[in-house]
Amino acid sequence: MEYVPSGKEISHFPFLKKAQDPIRTRFASLGSLLSTPKGQAIVAFAVARIQDALSQKKTRAPEVHESPEDEIAAYALARIIVSCVNDKQLIDRLTRYEAERAYYFLVNEEEWNSRYRQGEGEYSRLWDAIAEELGIRIENDRMPVPDYVELVAPLHDDRYRLINRHVVQGYVTIDKSERYDLLRERVRVLLRRDLPHRVPKEICEQLAPKAAEIKKIYQEQMLRQFGKVEEGAFPPCVQALISALAAGTNLTHAGRFSLTAFLHNIGMDITGIAELYARSPDFDIEKTMYQVEHITGRGGTSTEYTTPACAAMQTTGLCVHRDAICEKISHPLSYYKLKKSRVPRRNAAQKDEPKPAPSADNP
Repeated sequence: MEYVPSGKEISHFPFLKKAQDPIRTRFASLGSLLSTPKGQAIVAFAVARIQDALSQKKTRAPEVHESPEDEIAAYALARIIVSCVNDKQLIDRLTRYEAERAYYFLVNEEEWNSRYRQGEGEYSRLWDAIAEELGIRIENDRMPVPDYVELVAPLHDDRYRLINRHVVQGYVTIDKSERYDLLRERVRVLLRRDLPHRVPKEICEQLAPKAAEIKKIYQEQMLRQFGKVEEGAFPPCVQALISALAAGTNLTHAGRFSLTAFLHNIGMDITGIAELYARSPDFDIEKTMYQVEHITGRGGTSTEYTTPACAAMQTTGLCVHRDAICEKISHPLSYYKLKKSRVPRRNAAQKDEPKPAPSADNP
């Protein structure tokens, strides 16, 4: 007998076809729905879902507070709202949230759904249903090598490198915890691949107030995370690149990429980044804007790059003037966060230091 997930389970995994098909039928006209009290309630659920994705502390209670259909509709609408905002980092945050959410519920599914548990060591029927729809083939704790290689390509953990795996007759051995990790990654990749949606202009206009609200929340969070751009907290490698530009030196491709990605990741806008390159002797505004927009994901690409790690900076010869903080971190962004977190404490300590008593030489 075919396993049919319950409404509660479906609401935990709203990306499944069994979850989406009824919603498309029930809410056929999104524009009309948004103008109704029901639609506004679902918009509120969607905004709450995005806020949860941006929050450090996630809300993943197994209870379904609204109807399963409303929960699923809120998932779909949340993806529409971030598509209207069209910020690559925000889209990535929501996508990772949905993948982590699915991972959390599936890992804990046996605890609150014991009736679906099979024999000890066997996969639950819910796992089988999700894995089949996502195209994950694991039989007898083994996965075909081609499937495995495709699935782990975005993962950077050394344990997933094929050279470190047990491979027998074209199959890779997978343990129970790893199958959940692989499913989470497949969910993330598939959900990210579909975003941003091509949302009709009139729908985005209806959702504009909520989109602006989400954008403001996200910008405020980024400001709390990195704060105002402070050059004094830049790592030595980045300071060296900026100094080279100021001296009229042409940066290498690796240098331009690393500097642009770093400045973008800490919140500097495209115009501000381009202005730095104006100091370069071979400055070309059109070429510079093209490169900056490509690296920051604004030039029509779906890829938004992150600052290379310290190991990569060493490989390209950009790791220079290492200091004590460099010995404690492995990424330029970690350096910036750590250095910047120390600035307020240093300023406060200086403020609290007792002033020297006046003297004849120092009235």
